[in-house]
Amino acid sequence: MSISPIKISLELEEQPVEVKAKQGRPLIFAIVLGMLGALLNSIPVELAYNISLVIGNLAFIMAAAYLRPVLTLVCALICVTPLLVVWGHPFGFITFGLEALFVSFMRGRGWYLPTADFLYWLIIGMPLTAAIIWFTNTDVDAYVLFSSFKQSINAVFYTALAVIAIFIFGEKINEWIKSQQPPLVKSLKQYLHYILWVMSAFFVVGICLFLSRSLNEIQHQQFEERLDISSQYLSRIVDNYVDEHVKAIAQTASKLSVIEPSGYSDALSNVHQLYPGYLTMLIADHNAHLIATSPSDRMKKISGESYSIADRTYFSQAFYNEAQYVSPVFLGRGFGVDPIVAVSAPIYYQNGDKPVGIVEGSLNLNMFEQEAKQIEESGSKIAIILTDENDNVIYADKDLALTTLSTFSFSLEQEKLKHELMTIGEKGVNAKKYLYRQVNLKNDWKIFVIVEHAELLHLIEQQYLTIFMSLFVIFIFVVLLASQFAHTLNQPLDFALKELAHGDGKQGYKTIPFEAPTEFLAMYRELQEGQELLLKHQFILEEKVEKRTRELNKANKALKELANKDSLTGLYNRRYLERKFSELQAILSRNKATMVVAMLDLDNFKSLNDEYGHLIGDNCLEYVGQLMKSKFDRRSDIVARFGGEEFIIVAQHDEKHGVVQKLEELREEIACHCFPYDGEHYLGVTISIGVVTAEASYAERIEQWISIADEQLYWVKDNGRNKMSVKHLE
Repeated sequence: MSISPIKISLELEEQPVEVKAKQGRPLIFAIVLGMLGALLNSIPVELAYNISLVIGNLAFIMAAAYLRPVLTLVCALICVTPLLVVWGHPFGFITFGLEALFVSFMRGRGWYLPTADFLYWLIIGMPLTAAIIWFTNTDVDAYVLFSSFKQSINAVFYTALAVIAIFIFGEKINEWIKSQQPPLVKSLKQYLHYILWVMSAFFVVGICLFLSRSLNEIQHQQFEERLDISSQYLSRIVDNYVDEHVKAIAQTASKLSVIEPSGYSDALSNVHQLYPGYLTMLIADHNAHLIATSPSDRMKKISGESYSIADRTYFSQAFYNEAQYVSPVFLGRGFGVDPIVAVSAPIYYQNGDKPVGIVEGSLNLNMFEQEAKQIEESGSKIAIILTDENDNVIYADKDLALTTLSTFSFSLEQEKLKHELMTIGEKGVNAKKYLYRQVNLKNDWKIFVIVEHAELLHLIEQQYLTIFMSLFVIFIFVVLLASQFAHTLNQPLDFALKELAHGDGKQGYKTIPFEAPTEFLAMYRELQEGQELLLKHQFILEEKVEKRTRELNKANKALKELANKDSLTGLYNRRYLERKFSELQAILSRNKATMVVAMLDLDNFKSLNDEYGHLIGDNCLEYVGQLMKSKFDRRSDIVARFGGEEFIIVAQHDEKHGVVQKLEELREEIACHCFPYDGEHYLGVTISIGVVTAEASYAERIEQWISIADEQLYWVKDNGRNKMSVKHLE
């Protein structure tokens, strides 16, 4: 059936479009995976107070299994973008970007994804995370270990999740995209290591994180209860304290209103003894001049002077408004410079209509410090801040470094997650965050009971350290278990294969002497039956084919040797070299590999022939040819006699097989060999070598390579012979 020219031309036109579409698929795959990972990272799973589990990074781990490092990095950068918003800093681009490059690079060299990722966090990721925290956070001890453990455990989880996703969707992905990574060659032991490690890491980390989350919820609830209890306790203490002393001033004003002014001093002292919470108490007349104080010795310090408090708010508010007054916190003046709260009330003489003065008490605020210290010294690591109605600091824990009567400045941050934290002072990377409770008192004062967020992190850090150590133990256990499994499974399988390989079916087959699954035993019996049947057919066919095969082999061998081989050395001839060079050069060019072309020449060979005869010369050529053939024995190596005493070697250059090193070893071995002649004497020969190495795509014609190698050979000849000169072309 013929195909029309039109149809052929259409097929040829469509092929480039299809090739271009397939070439663009890796980039599309990287972008799609990156967007999927970004979507997952934009909805982090919260484990504890503002501590989240990132699972979207599984996208660039999956990309590393199929794509080269550059495209894997593109996928990772897309994945990590939402974390810039969630975390508020760009450090994820550094740690996760390097992780993507490292894992993809190691995958290209035959490493498994979990092993490569675990190695990255062990030698790069954890030290890098610690360094970033060290240089960007003043409270290093609170975060460095926690963050390092949290990130590495998180990585183990999403890497295991990525491998499981590849197991599930791998066939579909392979149908759509051609992997840029080399296939993994797995022995049974390696495969068991891989499977057991992935599954155990996934379930162990998953279960530990789930239990850790439950435990963190309990710990979080305990912290909340401590804050609630402490805040309620303090609020009752402060409210009762202030109310009691406010009522005391009101009662004192009522008592003073029914006695003579001459009894003010004694009455004031008696009240002060009943209410020692006042630092000082005083009575002023209608002109705002002091007429009595308690303690009474305060009056002695100002005797002879008409001390006025007319400028004090607590006088004007109580006297002119004729109402009880509680002042904001302020610094004392005449009787000390302590921060005080003034409580004042008007005095009426004989319950008259107009006040004749005021009574005032300066409330001692030191008692709040004593109550706060009792809570702080209980071991709960709770700090307390008390502010007045104008948000001025009355009392604050010393570690907070807040100035008394300064404005209490703070901000509340949602941290992109559900829990709200307090930041005191300016925001920033180094700002400390606190769990807090705020209670508003009856007099518009506020109590803030806070505990540093790092305290909760220390508890979680211990849990993550346990998980991390568990992973180490599990890894060792998996290696030992997988090795034992592989040995147990390999024993019967290896025995069966050897028995089938050496058995001829005449003497029967031995029974497997090891414990083996029933599937192995059934397969062994089926293979025995199949091999016996094949042997019967083989015997029948052998007799018919043997004669023809022998004749054909003999003819083909003679023909190939005649066409391709040099009769003296047994090496390939020049015609075979030129044909096979093109094939090898094309294959290596497609794989972007490096090629080596070496030209070898026996030194002073013409003189050797003239002096010792052609028989000795032929022996030398035959020895050199066989030695080259034994050293360059890869299927892809081309060893040929170029003519006379000249030889050509063409091979793929790589560090593993060390082609240049082999050439040097060849030169040394020839130089050390002795050729016998006349039965008593020996002679030696040397060889000069010119070598050129370059990417295989450097030139398609062998003449171009030989020309450069020949230049190196002539340089050796001109510089003493028995050497090798190598030219590397970029």
